[in-house]
Amino acid sequence: MIKQSVPYFMILLLIASAGCKERSTHEDSEKTTDTTTELKGTLLDGGGENVTLEEMGAREFIPVDTVQCDRSGAFNISFYQDQVAFYVLRYGSSGQITLLIEPGETIDFRGHLDDKDIYTITGSPGSLLLQQLAEEHKRALDALGTIARKNRENVSSPKYAALKQQLDLQFDSITTAFHHYSVRFIHEHSDSPAILIALYNLYGQGFPVFDPQTDLPVYQFVDSVLMVNHSELEAVRLLHAQVLKSQLLKDTKQQSDLLTEGEIAPDFVSSRPDGSEMALSDLRGNFVLLSFWASWSNLCREENATLVKAEAQFGGKKFRILQVSLDDNRDDWIRAIETEELKWDNVSDLKRWDTPVVDLYGVDRIPFIVLIDPAGKIIEKDLYGEHLLNKLDQLLNN
Repeated sequence: MIKQSVPYFMILLLIASAGCKERSTHEDSEKTTDTTTELKGTLLDGGGENVTLEEMGAREFIPVDTVQCDRSGAFNISFYQDQVAFYVLRYGSSGQITLLIEPGETIDFRGHLDDKDIYTITGSPGSLLLQQLAEEHKRALDALGTIARKNRENVSSPKYAALKQQLDLQFDSITTAFHHYSVRFIHEHSDSPAILIALYNLYGQGFPVFDPQTDLPVYQFVDSVLMVNHSELEAVRLLHAQVLKSQLLKDTKQQSDLLTEGEIAPDFVSSRPDGSEMALSDLRGNFVLLSFWASWSNLCREENATLVKAEAQFGGKKFRILQVSLDDNRDDWIRAIETEELKWDNVSDLKRWDTPVVDLYGVDRIPFIVLIDPAGKIIEKDLYGEHLLNKLDQLLNN
């Protein structure tokens, strides 16, 4: 048996959709073209317990059947099915298993009333794929939960800054590994609707494994293969609409990006650590390195080392650095500034990605760097490491 958790998702609640009408028993009984699907199960210590099967609809779970286990915990659910669909099997106080069922399958389920994470299932290849994905997902979530617990327990420790950096590294490692696993899963099982679950999985509320802005190629791949094989599914059609919209937004943004170099950098005002306000235009007359970052991003913390070198080499040559933090915790932001000795202008609205200047500059990832000339015009962007230092050397020493 495999110990695992149910993925935290309801696919069609994560994307906009139309309503779905509840199916009645009378309507099912009149269907003659559907295929009978059978779910046979045994729930250990589940004698007399109710078991409910629901189809995952566009905005709601659609009841299929509720049955009572016999004394031995056995149950049987038979229902008419006309196309492949996602279902949720519920039992006990909180047990729920996500299934991907093809019409006509005869499925055998064996679970335990008191341990909702342990079950076996045969006769449903799609459901087995979901079980494998859920097992890997649970491992990642458990590891992230451990990191979150250590962070809470040590937030008041005098060694917290060093520990926080280690935990950030671990966090990035875990999420990157699961991201790569999910990409492999999608490509290895591209003929199955199960890849929708991999596409819409979450690390937590508002924290998706794949984002349509930064992972659009993954969305496009899933859309392309499922539209060929499963365009009858509403979830697939809704994904297709989402991909078309994301592509349009990306194309619009790319067209806008072509106009930025050589134009005046948009001005903005934000707050220093002491609460006073500062505008980008306050630095007019200097070459400005505008850097978007956050203390919670390990990549940003690494790139800060480049900025420290830049300040040391060019700080006396009408060169200024302005960092805009996408933090939402003032203490974390200030601690990072002090720990890494970021001795230049720092501002933040402490609104994370809701910071207005994010939209103003089209920032969709961090670190993100923009070079601005003394007249306030954008010179170049997306320069990092040695490439950034070489560019600054050209501008300031030649």
